Amino acid sequence: MKWFWFLLVVVLGVVSLVGVSFAQEKYEIAVVVKIAGIPWFNRMAEGVDQAAKELGVNAYLIGPSTADPAPQVQMVEDLVTRGVDAICVVPNDAKALVPVFTRAREKGIVVLTHESPFETEAIDWDVETIDSVQYGKNPVDAIVRELEESGEISKYSPENPAGFVMLVGSLTVPLHNFWADVALEYAKEKYPFLKELTSRLPTAESVEASRAAVLDLMTTYGEQFKAVIGWGSLGPIGAAQAVAEKGMENKVIVVGSAIPSTVAPYLATGAVDWAQLWDPKDAGYAMVYIAKQILDGKEIKPGLEIPSLGTIDVQDKVIIVNQTKIMGNAEAAEKLGF
Repeated sequence: MKWFWFLLVVVLGVVSLVGVSFAQEKYEIAVVVKIAGIPWFNRMAEGVDQAAKELGVNAYLIGPSTADPAPQVQMVEDLVTRGVDAICVVPNDAKALVPVFTRAREKGIVVLTHESPFETEAIDWDVETIDSVQYGKNPVDAIVRELEESGEISKYSPENPAGFVMLVGSLTVPLHNFWADVALEYAKEKYPFLKELTSRLPTAESVEASRAAVLDLMTTYGEQFKAVIGWGSLGPIGAAQAVAEKGMENKVIVVGSAIPSTVAPYLATGAVDWAQLWDPKDAGYAMVYIAKQILDGKEIKPGLEIPSLGTIDVQDKVIIVNQTKIMGNAEAAEKLGF
């Protein structure tokens, strides 16, 4: 009888320890961004960290040192091999990731993307915090407003157009190129006096590359070059530096996506005229939140609320919670607080 009670105590102890082990196990959710260490993705990491603490998961952000598809694909490959619970990716090249995404889902790993609402076949969901079509149109409207306010708009026509150029992160970043496509089509339809001077340039993940490109454009096109749209968060900053360097604040219009704290000084001097973005912290939080909902077996449907961001809309495999921020001046940028 003593042996019976002794064995019972041992068995119960083992069961208890196993139960504690399972209770303490956390979902591992990896967020893989286009390039690590730049302000945009540093801000996104804050949202990932916040979600990890609030939701009780092991969530973290990683990324390659350059905005190239190959090292990002390799990072995702490594995560699949390790068997993490969920992988959230901001793709450099969505098509290049399809094979590894497919393998991940075959292993039961949840796969989410951000800034990639057009390549969804191999993923579970794409998470967006803006209305992408309107986001593509906004900078074009901003350019026209600047031309109207300066009184210059009357001198431009389809025969004598105001020239603009667009900067993207790379020619394979899905959302940058979608916005550029939307902007180009919108300008052609609504503002025929605007003309794209040259094909979009893949410089907008680098301040220095964007600065150098805009300096070259000013030299090449002279007075024809009237505006630049930067779709990556560093594009308008590099463009602003080039404009300021040449004293062209009143000659070249700079608009696009930018982090408020980074762009505010340039909005104050007029080197940047207008900016927009969503808060990458919101996007980081939203991806981890949605990943945990899926891992918990929750249904993803319209009306689901993401804390502090609002209720979602769902379009096919795209989850949308619209949080676009507009910065028409330095004060508006500073009020955003990041």
